[in-house]
Amino acid sequence: MKKTSAERKIIAGFVVLAVALAGVAWLSSQTLRSSVAQQQWVTHTYQVMESLQRGRLLLVKAQTDQRNYLFTGDTNFEKASDDDRASATAWLKQLGHWIQDNRGQQQRLNDLKPLVSQWLSFVTQQTTLPPRRGWISEDATATEQGANLFQGISLRLTQMESVETRLLQERQQRLDTDAELTGTFIVAAAVLAVALGWVSLIFIHRDLDERRRTEKALRQSEERARLTVQIIRDYAIFMLDAGGRVASWNIGAERIKGYKTEEIVGKHFSIFYPEAIARRGIPEKALQQARDEGRCEHEGWRVRKNGSRFWAHAVITAMRHEDGSLIGFAKVTRDLTEQKRAEAVREERDRFFELSRDMMCVAGFDGWFKSVNPAWEQTLGFSREELLDKPFIEFVHPDDRAVTHIETQKMMAGGETIRMENRCLCRDGAWRRFAWSARPDMERQLIYGTARDITEEAKVQAQILTLNESLQRHSRQLEAANKELEAFSYSVSHDLRAPLRHIGGFVRLLNKQVNGNMDEASRRYLDIIADAAQRMGALIDDLLIFSRMGRAELRRTPVIPGAMIQEIIDSLQGEIGNRRIVWNLGELPKVEADLAMLRQVWANLIGNAVKYTRPRDPAEIEIRCEERDTEWVFRVRDNGVGFDMQYAHKLFGVFQRLHRSDEFEGTGIGLANVQRIIHRHGGRVWAEAAVDRGATFFFSLPKPQPSTETKGHNHGAIETHLAG
Repeated sequence: MKKTSAERKIIAGFVVLAVALAGVAWLSSQTLRSSVAQQQWVTHTYQVMESLQRGRLLLVKAQTDQRNYLFTGDTNFEKASDDDRASATAWLKQLGHWIQDNRGQQQRLNDLKPLVSQWLSFVTQQTTLPPRRGWISEDATATEQGANLFQGISLRLTQMESVETRLLQERQQRLDTDAELTGTFIVAAAVLAVALGWVSLIFIHRDLDERRRTEKALRQSEERARLTVQIIRDYAIFMLDAGGRVASWNIGAERIKGYKTEEIVGKHFSIFYPEAIARRGIPEKALQQARDEGRCEHEGWRVRKNGSRFWAHAVITAMRHEDGSLIGFAKVTRDLTEQKRAEAVREERDRFFELSRDMMCVAGFDGWFKSVNPAWEQTLGFSREELLDKPFIEFVHPDDRAVTHIETQKMMAGGETIRMENRCLCRDGAWRRFAWSARPDMERQLIYGTARDITEEAKVQAQILTLNESLQRHSRQLEAANKELEAFSYSVSHDLRAPLRHIGGFVRLLNKQVNGNMDEASRRYLDIIADAAQRMGALIDDLLIFSRMGRAELRRTPVIPGAMIQEIIDSLQGEIGNRRIVWNLGELPKVEADLAMLRQVWANLIGNAVKYTRPRDPAEIEIRCEERDTEWVFRVRDNGVGFDMQYAHKLFGVFQRLHRSDEFEGTGIGLANVQRIIHRHGGRVWAEAAVDRGATFFFSLPKPQPSTETKGHNHGAIETHLAG
């Protein structure tokens, strides 16, 4: 161990004092030669003893420096160990000089030299070993060889010190005899010694003052370092005691974690960990790793005072005393939340780039691809290296290069491409059409573009255009045919009505002329002619109505069916006559429909129910509505004659009748009109029946918007008995 400055000055003071005493003894030699001689031998003995003590200290210091080197790895200790070996060699030489007048001591010195030589070789061998920080090699301090060598050296030094002590006692006794003669000189020597002591004290005091100034400067430096740590805002830097409790707190820790110094000091640092992580003992494991390895570095989620989480990178370092005992821990934490989020965004962006089915690319203003995603390889068949190996314009169809060049120049000027189509070459020689959108990065001189393969879409569009042209052509043909059919209908109506009027007129004239002088058969023939003409007129009227229903414009308005149905029932009083009919009318909702067309539907269905219940007494007719998801389903049910369901497919055809005309009158067009009207409204029509068990006719209408959906009047179950 190195001596301090004060120790060196104390030793120097003693050396000076010895020299001074020797000088005083020399001055007294003229009068007291015997006393001087004895004093010299006493001094000589002290010097030998001091040399022995100094040798013992040198060996101990060599051992200490060797330990310090193995413990710390400090090269200063390794150099000090080398100096110690040189000092020991010089000491042996000096000691031999001091005891050259004493054969016994010289023999003991000869026995000591090999032991010292072996000890120094042993120490030199140990210092060549690599340092082991934090612990002392057992090979260097506790082996039997080292212990035996040091014990042998110590034994011989003790023997030599004993001999010198005995000599000192003998010479001191002889010196005491001459003390009275040398008293004066002793007093003088004492005065001189005191003076030299005061001088030494002055120098020592100055040295201590210098040490205090150095320590003060060190404390100031430490304070500056502490203040520097306190003002760092980007890092949470704080100290933990050996148990993991917070001992200090800087402004960066306050900013990142949200705790003020007075709130957190003394609390265990596990408070910064999420509860689930803390329960698994992760904080304690981190401290244990720092104890064992000196340092622990890790990342993970941490919790602020307000409960929010942040991603932290933390380093925990163990701090120890010189003797290796644990002082505490220094912990440095950095908030990496934004960095982590940025990495996640980059990762998602890269994943989107790699997995997108659209073709994505980054191209430079120099006309070359910088990067393409795998969709390019999958779509065109070229490898990524091939796509990056030539200007991108070379992959564009020659006929599309002009428009591609124009769009590229526009983006290089700062513009943006919303949509641009061109064709690109595939490895198999085919051309595929793409729709492009792209934006420039003027600062980096790059273009970011995406392309969607619309080859099949373009083919479909071409087919659609062809079909549209064909449809328009057929529409024009159909419109012309409809106009011709309308003209034909009105022409037929006009041409047929004239003969019917003639037939009816001549039948009336004939009846008036014969004036009852006609036999029964002839009258029946005339009645048949008149009835046929009347039915022919009704048939013409129904055909015109059917024709108009297909061409008339549909005008939807809110309609309340209940009031309309009551009007239709009232209009049928003449046909009902004295029949008894039970009407069961349910609650009907308001619908959106063409008023005239919907009236025609209800008139036909209710009229049929009245007609086909003619054999029943009483007749029962029910009108109801059922609400479904997107539509209203209306039904008209009766207990009439019904029909066979195997002929239900004929019900809604023109001129289709399931009963003989002599049983029930009609033209066979009414239900066809119902179907056409309901279909134009977006609904459905169907029927259910059984022979002699009645029939039910259904039709549906789409539900109107909720704001217009209201219920109609509830007529309840009523019974009307109208006398003819």
